[in-house]
Amino acid sequence: MDDRHVLKALRREQRDLWSRLASIAHDARYVDDVCAACFPLPLIANLRCGAWYTDPGRLHGTAYFKSTDGHMYAWDMSLKRANLHLAELIERHAAQHALSGCILVDSTRRGKRFPDALAKTVPIWCAVLNRASARIYGTPTECPPLATPLDTVARSEHAQIEAHLDEWVARLCNSDLTVPRLSKPLVPLFAHAPHVPTLPTACPQHHVVLVSVSTVEDVPAPAPGALYVQGAGDDHEAWAEGLTPGLFWQHRSALLQADLSCEARVQLVHSLVAQEQARAGRVLWLPGEADAPPTVIPGTALAVQARSREHGFSAAECADYALLVHCTRTPTPDDPSRVLSLGLDASKRGLAAFSQALPRVVDAITNAWYEASMGAPDAPRGVLLCCESGFQLSGALAVAVLAASYDEHRHGLFGTHDAHARLTAHRQRITKDTTQRRLQWRS
Repeated sequence: MDDRHVLKALRREQRDLWSRLASIAHDARYVDDVCAACFPLPLIANLRCGAWYTDPGRLHGTAYFKSTDGHMYAWDMSLKRANLHLAELIERHAAQHALSGCILVDSTRRGKRFPDALAKTVPIWCAVLNRASARIYGTPTECPPLATPLDTVARSEHAQIEAHLDEWVARLCNSDLTVPRLSKPLVPLFAHAPHVPTLPTACPQHHVVLVSVSTVEDVPAPAPGALYVQGAGDDHEAWAEGLTPGLFWQHRSALLQADLSCEARVQLVHSLVAQEQARAGRVLWLPGEADAPPTVIPGTALAVQARSREHGFSAAECADYALLVHCTRTPTPDDPSRVLSLGLDASKRGLAAFSQALPRVVDAITNAWYEASMGAPDAPRGVLLCCESGFQLSGALAVAVLAASYDEHRHGLFGTHDAHARLTAHRQRITKDTTQRRLQWRS
């Protein structure tokens, strides 16, 4: 067999469902070891890959740090993915525990010890938040220098990143985001399998333990008939057959039976996915997503929430809002007057239809607010935007509505008799900066 056929066979084996699941289970045991060593730090999954390795029963939350924000010459402190909720979670935890910080889990399949998200994106985030908090609130009193792993990030690249920090701090402080007040500095600590970290408990700092479950060294077969796949949770579209981390952890005993044939394991996954789809109307990435309450955008009458495509709004929901907009639900003749179903496709194929529907939907929402403000004082004034993810289509629609109907002080422009003239004048002044700042309102 020539090298080309060997490589092709190896790639096929690495896409094998059994090898992937067995490797995930193997790496998840390392996460358990880190959690025990770093107790009581809260466990956080870096989406989407990190969720495969973290038991949802132990998970305190999720974050979304992208490796692209740490790529060479593309380094950035993203204000679209500011992850400020994570700093707030760390501060809440610090109020109850002397040892504070978090454990952030991710992996990489590229033959490296750390993904760029952990090696550079999160260290940038820590350094920028430390300096921004110190600038605005005077705390922390000392900001440690940028920390990146010595065996992953060249010192020349480290220096180039450090040269941008003050620029990113200024951009954050001048944005519409609320900079978290830090009682102690955020300090990254890098851990990679199979090495379990030891925390410097005497240091007055928030320990941000960055855990890469990817094992670079040769690993024995994680289970009979399985090959170890580094970063097995990555690229799930190529191997997972519709399985999600939530379903994997819920049914892991059945899925990890070593005596199942390849075909039987795939059939089991298909069955579990179909059952969940029939039960909940969609397959959740993590349990609890369906129960998440609406997220109200501060200072506005707008909220967003995840709802299945088949969700039917109850009389109570209709009574609570001036208008309910479901981006993906198919319209029916029985829809209540306060429900606007758009029937849009959340994939890239639906982008043109979304753009075409946008002006009509923005006007419908603004009119609902206007009529509510002109009506009885106790009439519902809020608008709820829904889609299956709770952020994809509904989030994009929220930004458009906020840009079109709110000024920079979060004052709605629809609550007076001259609303039409005010809205027209305002919309003529909308710029790219306007939409970027409205996007920050959602963070």
